[in-house]
Amino acid sequence: MLLGELIPKPKVGLGIDIRGGVLCHALLRKVFGRIQLLDWGIDELPAEEKDAPELLREKLAGLMARLPRRPGFIAAGLPRRFVAMRSVNMPAVGEEELKGILDYEVERHVPFPPEEVHYDFQVLERDAEKATVLLAAARKEEIGRYLALLQEAGIKPTTIGVSTFASLNALFYNQERGTEPLSALVDLRDGEAELGLAKKGILRSARYVAVGPGAPLDVLVPELVALLGHVEANGGPQAGRISISGTGAGRGDLLHHLAERTGLATEFLHPLRRIRAEGVDPQIAHALGAAVGLALNGLVSLPLDIDLLPKELAPPRSDPSRAMTFRLVALIMALGLTYLINDAVRERRALAELAATVDRVQAEAAKVEQLKGEVASLASQIATLETIDREEIRKLDVLRELIQILPKGVILTLFGVDKREVRIGGTIPGSASDLISIFEQSPLFENAQFTSPVAQRGAEGQEFQVKAFLEAGRPAPSPERSRGADVKGKRP
Repeated sequence: MLLGELIPKPKVGLGIDIRGGVLCHALLRKVFGRIQLLDWGIDELPAEEKDAPELLREKLAGLMARLPRRPGFIAAGLPRRFVAMRSVNMPAVGEEELKGILDYEVERHVPFPPEEVHYDFQVLERDAEKATVLLAAARKEEIGRYLALLQEAGIKPTTIGVSTFASLNALFYNQERGTEPLSALVDLRDGEAELGLAKKGILRSARYVAVGPGAPLDVLVPELVALLGHVEANGGPQAGRISISGTGAGRGDLLHHLAERTGLATEFLHPLRRIRAEGVDPQIAHALGAAVGLALNGLVSLPLDIDLLPKELAPPRSDPSRAMTFRLVALIMALGLTYLINDAVRERRALAELAATVDRVQAEAAKVEQLKGEVASLASQIATLETIDREEIRKLDVLRELIQILPKGVILTLFGVDKREVRIGGTIPGSASDLISIFEQSPLFENAQFTSPVAQRGAEGQEFQVKAFLEAGRPAPSPERSRGADVKGKRP
């Protein structure tokens, strides 16, 4: 699932209200919890053609063609005069159990044979023992005729509501349901009126009244007084408000007379109070009440949710709370996965940095080992050089000592030092036998001996070869030492 699929997309709902020769529509869009009016219209049909289906079909087709956005929800309102409504007390059981009971008892509560009607119900109130159920039913013939008109214009509704309920939904949505102790709605158009009465946001009555083209107050006031009297007789509140809507309600004197006759505050309905709307004349906005209430279907949760669309034509209903829960769960999972991925990325980066550090340390360690090898090599070379230097110094010391102790005229033809062993050879003008004692008297030598017999070389003297050893642990004599002094020191 892509992240964009987790973000709720804008919802667009279209409400169509056809009553009393007037076609009203409202197109709403919901984005991030805010509702905006995208398009609206109040189209009055000519009096002589208001019942002509061809003209209405043409206007509906034109309406769909010019909409700025394609609606995902289309709710059409069935006029209240075609709908039978009852408030029924039922056992406090679940929705499925209630439906099963009503399937058997619907004929007791509607004036039509059960096989000729479509019905829907809604629980208005419930306690531990009983439930007050709103039952609404309409003939299949009327619904079929209405659907055929819409479908021929290319419209496939997702909901068939009831005009009075739609107007009340618009009223409740804009005034926050339950804020008024008593809410009365009067929708007037073309000689007919629809009356709705709610107590603390709960529907108590919805009626259709034919008022005729004359003075509507003569019909409306008795009906309203009777409704209010019924509520008061049952312990209802005395205070409340009457909202007037519809194309026939555009007279200010009607508000004044209703307030005077009923004792309640009166106003024109404000269906767009909580909806962002531009370019709508406040003097006619009340006529859009039912269309706005219908367009809210699918966008928000409504207090009156009656749908008379045949089940075989109804699209599958989705629970908004379940869809939102799914989106939230999916979003949480996506965020968790993102966190885990980020954590893994951070760990991978840390591991890469650690590996780079180890490589760097290993490279430096290799350099250190190389330097240690070079240092060891240099130390060996230095030791060798020192050894050579010591040996060369030792040879010089030995040679210096020989120069000091050998008699004058001795010619050396052989000289070598190998560790402690010293070998010399040459000729001596006198007797070579004195050489052994000379070596013995030197503090540097010991164990002197001839390595070959002494040979006479005529007048030149005697030829000799002597081997002696350097005394262990005895330092070489200094250059300044005289031979005589050394001889004295060596003699007993």
